Amino acid sequence: MEDAFLGGITFASLRLHSRATHPAFPEDLSVDTSIRNTGLVAGTSTWGPMQGSCDLPSFGQEFLIQVATDCPTLLSISEESPRWFGDEDGHIAILLLAWTYILSARWAEIIPGAIGPEYNSNEATWNDSNFPLGRDSNTSIIDLGDVDDDAARWWAAVLAVEGGWNTSIPRDKGPTLHSLWHTKIVSQPLILTRSTKSHHNPTQDRPPASFAVALRHLTDYCVHHQVFEQSHAALAAALLLPAADYDNVKLQVSTPRFRQKAESHKSRRKTLAWIHNLDQLDKLLALSCNPVGTKALLTSIFFEPGVECNICGAWLEGTFAFLDSDTMKGQQLLLRVLMKRDPTLGFLWLGAFIIRYQARSLQDGRAAWWKIDLNTAAWTGTLMSFIQEPISAIPSEAGEISRADEMRLLYLCHDQPYTGPPLFPWAPFGSTALTDTNLDVRVHAQCNTSHGLEYGTLTWRCRNNKRTTAVIPHLPYRAKNGNPTNTNISVDSDNLDQEEDDNSESITRNVFLWLREDGFPVAERDIREHEWIDNLDDDDDGGPITGDALSTAGGNLHGWLMRTITTRCNSL
Repeated sequence: MEDAFLGGITFASLRLHSRATHPAFPEDLSVDTSIRNTGLVAGTSTWGPMQGSCDLPSFGQEFLIQVATDCPTLLSISEESPRWFGDEDGHIAILLLAWTYILSARWAEIIPGAIGPEYNSNEATWNDSNFPLGRDSNTSIIDLGDVDDDAARWWAAVLAVEGGWNTSIPRDKGPTLHSLWHTKIVSQPLILTRSTKSHHNPTQDRPPASFAVALRHLTDYCVHHQVFEQSHAALAAALLLPAADYDNVKLQVSTPRFRQKAESHKSRRKTLAWIHNLDQLDKLLALSCNPVGTKALLTSIFFEPGVECNICGAWLEGTFAFLDSDTMKGQQLLLRVLMKRDPTLGFLWLGAFIIRYQARSLQDGRAAWWKIDLNTAAWTGTLMSFIQEPISAIPSEAGEISRADEMRLLYLCHDQPYTGPPLFPWAPFGSTALTDTNLDVRVHAQCNTSHGLEYGTLTWRCRNNKRTTAVIPHLPYRAKNGNPTNTNISVDSDNLDQEEDDNSESITRNVFLWLREDGFPVAERDIREHEWIDNLDDDDDGGPITGDALSTAGGNLHGWLMRTITTRCNSL
């Protein structure tokens, strides 16, 4: 029986939350295939101040999303990979490969210039083809049930070593581009059997299955083995394949394993629900095509509002002391904690664990060094950076502004050199005297209106120089869960290093390089000359030290770090 916790990865849990507005690709997209190894689509998102605020103009941010690649993803099928649905019944590898075909077939229907699916000569091996099975062989015989020749031919292509099908964008120059879920398995051949009374294997000239037909074949398999929840988990894993390929991570999934005999069932409702929810599946497909976005969603669970750049390393060191503790031994328990931090993104974490991609996201989280994606954050209602938070109201008599609000206003005003958001999620510490800020910040810091970054519209670049615009409602950003378990767990802090904090150092340097592009005020001389900042090259030192010596909460970064460590005890 499927694990009760993982069994919660249902059709509904793959809906990016009921209020998510992640866009799907429109018709007639313009696909740029001029780069040798990839195909790209482009768009512009529009941002501006919150409704009802002052007259700050909106601004556009261009973005690119990859939709094709020249190399397949390599997937190893191994006994060493963890099993997520019990030791007696494991269909994840089979279902994952089926979803790679289904997503690719849908991709070929959406992306202009794409063709396929097409079968090739590679096929999985049939049990009646005299394939030699050694006495100690771990090869699983995959029971397809009572399937016709079309379904049998489809499964033979889907489960073929080296890949038995393809969807592609042909072009005159350069290598052929494939869908992002084009996968080749690295394993011994998979052996197929079916109960249909036929002494002949399906011939190679069967027509390739369309998206709808392939989904029906998958549904029949799920009915035959009653593995609907495993199918949804496999879809979650398939959505992470482009991100794993982007990071060049070697992927692995568990070897198929089956109960002695599958029971016969008739219900098809659960998986066929995707036929009636193509809009949602298309949103997931578009999300999957954006590896930077999916990576940012995964690592967003390590972001905590109020943790500044100079203590982010200590914050994460405590977090990973907990995640690395003896209490957290076991992959299922670790997955449970990560999923509960932000349940809306739980399906992505399950997909990452299934294909053993989670290590890369944990590595990025441990280093405090991951990029944000404001578009994906807005489309999914995910809080992943301080820059998304509203700007605090500043009393008219106040003579200073927090550096976090200063950065937010600089980005919202969008003058050079602040047209790109900060790369990383952590806010600066302390305050700046208003007389040390630039003119835009001074004007809007006390204009008696609310300020905050708000998403507006999305415009896709389509063929023949056309544009397709979609109005995306701004979603409120959901908070992270601060207490992922109900158990009090003690963590050994003896090994926590409060003095040597390379993570906080690198992030702090990056934050102040963004904030002080035009130079440091005199009041921040101690910060500019601090060892965390002072190792900049002469040609990249943020300019001269200028202004009046009025800013506060200045340069003792280690002192600030130590005081904050002793007063903040919250962690994941």
